[in-house]
Amino acid sequence: MKRIFIATLFVLAAAHAGAQTMYDALTFSKNNYYGTARSIGMGNAMTAVGGDLGSIGINPAGSAVAGYSQFTITPNLTVSILNSSYSAYPDAQGVDHYINERNNTFTRFSMPNIGATFNFNTGRNYGLQAITYGFVLNGTNNFTDKMMAGGVNDRTSYLGAMASSSYGYDIDIMNGFRDVDMKEIDVWDYAYYNTNIPFNSIVNAQAGAISNYGYDTDSDYYWRYVGATEIPFPAGVDDQGNNLYDIELGGPLDQTYGRMITGSKYDALFNVGFNFNNRFYLGANLGITGLNYNFDEYFKEYAQDPADFPINLTDKNGNPYMINFNNYRTRYSYAANGTGIYGKFGFIAKPIEGLRLGAAIQTPTAMQISEIWKHAVDIHYNGAQARDGEAASPEGNYDYRLRSPYRINAGVAYTIMRMALISLDYEMTDYSSMRFRSRDGGYGTFDGVNDDIASYMGMSHMIRVGAECKPIPEFAIRAGYNFSMTPEDIGNETLQDKLNIFSAGIGYSSPGSFFADLAARFWTMSDEYVSPYAYPEADNLVTPLILNKRSRMDFTVTIGFRF
Repeated sequence: MKRIFIATLFVLAAAHAGAQTMYDALTFSKNNYYGTARSIGMGNAMTAVGGDLGSIGINPAGSAVAGYSQFTITPNLTVSILNSSYSAYPDAQGVDHYINERNNTFTRFSMPNIGATFNFNTGRNYGLQAITYGFVLNGTNNFTDKMMAGGVNDRTSYLGAMASSSYGYDIDIMNGFRDVDMKEIDVWDYAYYNTNIPFNSIVNAQAGAISNYGYDTDSDYYWRYVGATEIPFPAGVDDQGNNLYDIELGGPLDQTYGRMITGSKYDALFNVGFNFNNRFYLGANLGITGLNYNFDEYFKEYAQDPADFPINLTDKNGNPYMINFNNYRTRYSYAANGTGIYGKFGFIAKPIEGLRLGAAIQTPTAMQISEIWKHAVDIHYNGAQARDGEAASPEGNYDYRLRSPYRINAGVAYTIMRMALISLDYEMTDYSSMRFRSRDGGYGTFDGVNDDIASYMGMSHMIRVGAECKPIPEFAIRAGYNFSMTPEDIGNETLQDKLNIFSAGIGYSSPGSFFADLAARFWTMSDEYVSPYAYPEADNLVTPLILNKRSRMDFTVTIGFRF
């Protein structure tokens, strides 16, 4: 649970829409390599192996190992599996009350590899014997996630947390201003562009989902709020004569939270490789990173019995009437697109027959990122005079720069009688070196989040193991394993967030130029806890939690030709 509490602190520190957190930097910087079906089948333990277009993104020298030109194309299916359960009051008396387990699966198609290399023999018998040029598009991450969970909550509501977190924001500013003639003019967009009020507070106020309560003579009337699911009860007065209230939830609510994450990260690689004496290989990549990331979420709450949620109002003639809350929905959409550039350099050496050693280093990636976001709310009531409410924010947008971290990887591989191959890779990434910058190159706007990155991010370590066996020259059997740890380091205690990936594959290589490979891999990830309220722990209101048990599968096919 420590991770969720810490994550919440950073979310609250960046409550204004568009603010960046260290988790954004991590999401956009992290690599989960794809490539060809051969490299995936071997767990991408390719630093010292080479010869495959999937290996070029891991070690640029890999292109020089193959003594031929080649072309590959690789389609892929990703299946995300989340078993989600819900708790309205987690950790009550030390017990996690997670119920209503739901299996969520989501399948997406992608093309994680396409490219070609061209090998040119220099005609020399010694020294530089061949040069290889290539252009390869390799996937480095795949964002695929879809889930829904919910249950009954008789203690708190999303709108209650929203109302508490909006304390201090002037209702007139959120709803627009009045001109000198005192005619009502809704300047709906003013608050979004001219204040630091979070978009979510504004859109809920404009929809009438949160509102003032009590007497307008109270000193804080115009910036205190109650949700449509809550009932204020008089509780005396304070020393200044202001009325006090106890706020209670009207009754049980059926709550549902859902989200969908899609997108990908690709590297377009311009590669050159050099073969010296068929013993030593050098390579370099100019990498152009392309990123697209889409996040959509919604939260709904329905009154089990609308009679539990009375709202007393008066009409324009001063006559009282009552309506009842029925249901509410909020939606949030966010998209980020970015490009970046980096360099990568590597070598592979064959010091003795059968043994290969390899290493590569990648420079930090200089990225330009553009993001957009939008909030929308609708709320519905029962009653003869009931009027439903809805509001949507304008589309927010922001551009900034991100420097993602450098990476170092090393590997060793051994070939046994040209029939079998085993390989081992280690990769280190220093996520504490990530930095946000403004579009004009300054750091000042991001001092806080950059300090968070330096303090709470550290090294990430990845181990990759792979094996390949060829019982006959035309047929190969492969297996692999990946292990990686989170770079988050909170309070000098590295969190136990681990990723394990198991892979297997087969390959066919014809006596001619055609070859084909198949691979499958299975991911197991640490459990994830999601706080569905926009502002967890607002005014000491305990948020529900959703527990996601996460796994993923990839099914990959590569078709290629040597020439």
